[in-house]
Amino acid sequence: MSRFFVPPESVTGQRIMIRGEELHHARDVMRLVKGDAIVVFDGSGKEYHGIIEGVGKQEMAVAINKTVERRGAGARLTLVQALPKSDKMDLIVEKATELGVDRIIPVITERSVVRADEKKAVSKVSRWRKISLVASKQCGRTKMPEICDIISFGGSLEKVRDSELKIIPCLYEEAVGFKEALSGKKPGSAVIFIGPEGDFTTKEVDAAKGTGFVPVSLGDEILRSETAAICALSILNYELRW
Repeated sequence: MSRFFVPPESVTGQRIMIRGEELHHARDVMRLVKGDAIVVFDGSGKEYHGIIEGVGKQEMAVAINKTVERRGAGARLTLVQALPKSDKMDLIVEKATELGVDRIIPVITERSVVRADEKKAVSKVSRWRKISLVASKQCGRTKMPEICDIISFGGSLEKVRDSELKIIPCLYEEAVGFKEALSGKKPGSAVIFIGPEGDFTTKEVDAAKGTGFVPVSLGDEILRSETAAICALSILNYELRW
């Protein structure tokens, strides 16, 4: 069944009004008409099953038959991702969304090749939010991840200071095995840093350790940034959620 997104304010009582790009997709692309059954979610965790009551030029009215509210199980996951080259961040955002991450924080590190100015940064974040929306619709999520603005490495450390479990995969000599770092842990929140091409600098790893991060190894192979993100989030899902 087709799934569409609306902001929470578009849901009033037992009726939903679909507008904008989602209206165009439902009416002109999917060719949905009065009487068709659809599913709508509002990004806050609620999903609505309903029937289209009417289709106009500016909006589509949907009568709600059933409301489902899903609550996330296990730890709240945050991915702090160093900006990779090219369009690799698009893939990371898409896959992180599919893997259930709750928040993505893009960061500039000392070895980051990408250096976006303010205008480009706003454009990039807007693009990632759209990618996350599409991925949420596709994979059946009812609550979309928060995509934060691009910040500095130091700023990101401060932003995740309250997380219960803090992991930073790196090529640091003192890094412990990922399995060892997670052994016996059942935190309510967890954050993982993924570095850029060339890894984090020793200065950055030391700064992270100073705020409670544990340096870990993802194995003997050196993974690409996008592979490391998908690998690490999969491990965290298995150990902390499933």
